[in-house]
Amino acid sequence: MTASKLTTLAASVFLLFSSPIKSFAADTFSATDAQQVRSLFLRQATAETAHDLAGIDGVLAHAAPGQSDPVAFIARAYRFWGREAVMDHFRTTFAGTWKFEPDQDSIRVVPMGPDVAHIYAPTKITIGAAGQPGTQYQFLVNEFAIRTAEGWRISTIVPVPTQ
Repeated sequence: MTASKLTTLAASVFLLFSSPIKSFAADTFSATDAQQVRSLFLRQATAETAHDLAGIDGVLAHAAPGQSDPVAFIARAYRFWGREAVMDHFRTTFAGTWKFEPDQDSIRVVPMGPDVAHIYAPTKITIGAAGQPGTQYQFLVNEFAIRTAEGWRISTIVPVPTQ
């Protein structure tokens, strides 16, 4: 995905999700918000490597009553629209070898408004069949977190392979 396509995607995601979260709107995006979003992403990374579905469930956004499902996972090879589809993807993925190791020193949290943040994290992902050691790949993981009634939650995951 080119930088301009990623920028367009980010702007579209921001516009798409800015309306449903207005009831939780803050006036600004603070340093505390940035730390909370970073911690959320690191909890996701820990849950993924541990194959912890409850942990993944806890970091993904839930739709507010009367709103559309805000969760998506968009990769080069596939797209999953909606929370349950994303959870099913992780259930399948966790049946094999899966490690998710972000470069913690390179994680960036970029506010896109008071209630939306872009997370950028160069990440090593090890993928393989069940019982196999797997192959390690480098990704530039881009995610969007939204402020919800439960706090910050992940709404969109966009892993971009570096090769």
